[in-house]
Amino acid sequence: MRLLTLILAFASLAFASFYSWGAVREVKNCNMNRLTFTMIPKKDIDQQASEYQPLITLLEQGLGMPVELVRATSYESVMDGVLSGGVDLAVMGPASYVIAHRTDPGLDAFASLTTEAGLFTPEGSFYYSLLVVPTAAGINSIEDLRNTRILLTDSSSTSGALIPKNEFATTIGEPFSDFFGANIYAGSHDKALMALLDNKAEAAFVSSSRADEALRRGMIAEDTLTVLWRSVPLHYDPFVFRSGICEDVRSRVINLLTTPSPMLSEYLNTQRAVGINLVTYDDYRAIEAVLNN
Repeated sequence: MRLLTLILAFASLAFASFYSWGAVREVKNCNMNRLTFTMIPKKDIDQQASEYQPLITLLEQGLGMPVELVRATSYESVMDGVLSGGVDLAVMGPASYVIAHRTDPGLDAFASLTTEAGLFTPEGSFYYSLLVVPTAAGINSIEDLRNTRILLTDSSSTSGALIPKNEFATTIGEPFSDFFGANIYAGSHDKALMALLDNKAEAAFVSSSRADEALRRGMIAEDTLTVLWRSVPLHYDPFVFRSGICEDVRSRVINLLTTPSPMLSEYLNTQRAVGINLVTYDDYRAIEAVLNN
């Protein structure tokens, strides 16, 4: 019995060594000695980097090479990274992906998160752009916001700028800039919510998923915000490969993100997600139609 245990242990070690060597060999065949990764900034960048560490560890172990996290300063910098080839893999905003795809159709969206239900967002693969006001302000209609200050997130944010400037403008029947008195870019959804609660503006456009996260973290209570408008459902942020990435690396990454593992579960927990589903560019065509209005 002891001999059998030793044999099984040796076989397990041999398999692990073979797997690691095979991963490195594939990377060399791809002429890649590292993978560069970035994501759109949604909150404090140090906190966001910490939350993505399990994913980075998963990729490093599965690919057998270092994964370098590129700290993006804006949605634009993420687009620039994948379009220039300086970033191999990125989590992009849906609209910024569609915009970048117009420049380079080779950008390959392949996966997105499926999240748990929240107060503002149903469980699944979709979220909303929300127009929110502090409940205590007593603002009850969109018309009450005419000529007031509006908080946006980033100029290339789907729910925090692009959808409001297109779909919301269609809803009110006039140009976005004509309706509001001043547009204030906060830089992220969390910063927009905090600025709203600090009376830096009368209303804000934010992601429903970020509003749910603010509620979970105790930044707001269930009755803190009133929703005056919500967009059509928006597919969650896609994982995107740069053009021309090695097929072996591509297939390994997809396998790592779709195969249950302790490290993947740890990453999903940081995102309040229940899984990852495969997507293609077609899943984001609805956003393209909105942006073309």
